[in-house]
Amino acid sequence: MFNIKIADIVIGVENKYEYIREMCRDYITEEKAEFCVSATDEEIMSEDAGEEQGLPPFYLETLAIYRKIADKMPEYNGFLMHGVLMSAEECGILLTAESGTGKSTHAALWMRLLGDVCEIINGDKPLIRIIDGVTYAYGTPWCGKEGIHKNKRVVLTDICFLERGKENSVCDVDKREIMQNLLPSIHIPQNDGVLAVLDAIDAMARLVNFRRIQCNMDISAAETAYNEIMKGKKTK
Repeated sequence: MFNIKIADIVIGVENKYEYIREMCRDYITEEKAEFCVSATDEEIMSEDAGEEQGLPPFYLETLAIYRKIADKMPEYNGFLMHGVLMSAEECGILLTAESGTGKSTHAALWMRLLGDVCEIINGDKPLIRIIDGVTYAYGTPWCGKEGIHKNKRVVLTDICFLERGKENSVCDVDKREIMQNLLPSIHIPQNDGVLAVLDAIDAMARLVNFRRIQCNMDISAAETAYNEIMKGKKTK
């Protein structure tokens, strides 16, 4: 067993395999755990479904453990959201879209455009929390195939729904469309936390800007998105 600190929460992990400890090495802490998670053999093997069947148990354990953590997040006014989280000039920007749309590619274009003032905090499954009226997004070691993550948090200022397009454009999202666009990207707990996560989403929706980005795969896509999203923001 070992403790990790993610999303400003200390969590005890009762592991069967050493793989998850190594994966979480940048988040291990000696602080006292607020709660503990573990996965039974049955829960571990139940993760072996979908398109990538036949994955080894040591990897499946990481999925089962993160599912348990995500199920607890509503108790901390938070949730797991699928997307690429980046920090650009100290603003947190989350790109979300269907798999294969090009979230990682678009984030890489931002990094190419901005250099050292832009970094990817999490490449796939960041955690979101609302604390004292501020929306924070966090890096975690659960970060997608590229394995890109940082043990950091950033104030989330913008959520961008990414779409492929021949021309580059950015527009605000109608408030009536926000929830239907968000829900497919958010982990909804299979327990009593459903209402709590909906409350957290609603709180976030009042604090964050929502954009729709249509983009190609050229550097001009990052330039267009950056100019529109960062317009009017105070930057250093």
